[in-house]
Amino acid sequence: MRVTEAHIFGLLSDNLQRARARLWELQQQVSTGKAVRRASDEPSVFHRVSHYRVSLADIDQRLRNISVGKTRLDLSDQTLQSVSGTLSRLQQLAVQFRSDTNGVAERMMGAAEVQQLFAQLHLLANTDLNGHPIFTGSSTHGRATSLPITTPISLIDGSNDTLIVEVDGILSGTIDLTSGTESLTGSELASRLQSRINADVTLASAGKRVTVTFDGDRLVIASDSYGPVSQVSVVGGSSRTTLGFDGGSMTTGEVPFALTATVSPRSSNTGGAVASQGRVVDPNAVTLDDYVIRFTSASTYEVLNVTVPVTVSAGATNTGGVRVRDAGVTDPPLLTLHQYRIQFTSPTQYSVFDVTAGTTVSSGNVFVAGAPIEFDGLRVVLTTGEGGGPQTGDQFDVSLVPKTVAANQPYLSGHAVVVDGIKLTITDGLGTPAAGDLFAIVTGMQYQGDGELQPIDVGFGHTVQTNLPGSRVFAATGTDIFASVKQLIRALRGNDRMGITEALGGLNDGISHIGSLMGEVGALANRLAVGADQLESAKGFYTELLSRTEDIDLAKAISDLLLQQYAVEAAGRTLTQVFDNSLLRYLR
Repeated sequence: MRVTEAHIFGLLSDNLQRARARLWELQQQVSTGKAVRRASDEPSVFHRVSHYRVSLADIDQRLRNISVGKTRLDLSDQTLQSVSGTLSRLQQLAVQFRSDTNGVAERMMGAAEVQQLFAQLHLLANTDLNGHPIFTGSSTHGRATSLPITTPISLIDGSNDTLIVEVDGILSGTIDLTSGTESLTGSELASRLQSRINADVTLASAGKRVTVTFDGDRLVIASDSYGPVSQVSVVGGSSRTTLGFDGGSMTTGEVPFALTATVSPRSSNTGGAVASQGRVVDPNAVTLDDYVIRFTSASTYEVLNVTVPVTVSAGATNTGGVRVRDAGVTDPPLLTLHQYRIQFTSPTQYSVFDVTAGTTVSSGNVFVAGAPIEFDGLRVVLTTGEGGGPQTGDQFDVSLVPKTVAANQPYLSGHAVVVDGIKLTITDGLGTPAAGDLFAIVTGMQYQGDGELQPIDVGFGHTVQTNLPGSRVFAATGTDIFASVKQLIRALRGNDRMGITEALGGLNDGISHIGSLMGEVGALANRLAVGADQLESAKGFYTELLSRTEDIDLAKAISDLLLQQYAVEAAGRTLTQVFDNSLLRYLR
């Protein structure tokens, strides 16, 4: 092959390679439908393509967010509708059993249905979506809640300044709260407890921390962990009673709304025993009744159910026209289980005597027909009858005869007391319990979640809330739905007409409150729908831009591909002819 022929052969070979490369590129364009696939194809166009693709990815993510948020809001709306329906049924029952045509037996039957409706509300409050409760914030935390305390509280070094807590199963050392004498407000107490508990070496080395708040008139110590293992209890220390933790309640963070059992020692107890926080260990066994543990001696006690009717009997020698309108229990922790007497000292005044203790509870009280007479956790309503008002010397004996749940139980310091799914311990403190000491157990419901909102991104700088914290739904300020239902149960079982009326007022408020929340959920869902429509429009816009920028003209691309195939074939034939005419042909 001469030099000239070699040069021609090289040129033809290069042309063939370029033709084949172009053919492969056209084949890729036809197969993918894309004219620009790499930055090297056309840098400026590829930059725009990348921008459009990122925008589309953002839009798709926001649409997925909206889908999840809408599902959560739809479930919230359905649940709130069920809550509203349940409250309406409770409202009907309250109206029905408030009537004087019902007696103890009828109201007891009504209480059984109300208890089931309470359980239904509890289930609805803990509704979850894929394992995530819809009526909570970011998580649920176990906590120890104190009894009500009056602030400011004085802490004195060496007197009432230590605390021992157990957080998630880890027992702290003795926590020193002050080195002097300090008078602290509720918020200051919360801050002090939080900093000192979290500084405890034992807890810190185990990675345990707490958050302490002052909620109204109670201290709340919440574990920073969450779920079923999250729990806190106050088990000792000289400030235990001062801070209200000689009782109270303890819950885990298993669910947003947990049944509680609050233990309260009677202020008049003369013994030295102290109680733990009460906790519910078997929700299915909880009756929602309230109880009193009464020590019959330093070594024995009995458990009494105090959700029973209050008996009021008119004196046999009464000459006035006053009659009993109503009676009930208003505050179980204040109950003494004593016998009382309301005695009129004149047609307009009366005194209340504790017959058991032989003391005067109150005197010189002005009688108002139909107005409640309240004392030691009891309420009596007297009204005038056909015979007119009261006369001097008229009297009414008042008593509450509890149902015995357990009698003659041996007391062992620190051993558990279990009643109807509720567990607590009573231990010797400054001394042993004394005969007549009382510890009340009041059941209820507590919110274990937080107030965090769960917004989703629906656009540049725009978010939409997709959850309602349970504290807003069931335990809003002034509208505690579970407390109203619990009050209705107590009033029905206690044959307390005024209590039923009060519970009805709370239920009416609850129905209105849930209705307003349903409107709020609907508005949030509408915002998500509008956001989704806007995103779909934007997606169509960017999709069209992307298509116009990177997509090929398929007909033209196929035509170019066919032409390029011909070009490759022609280049191949030409190269073959040149090769065949070279000197190599004669050297074969």
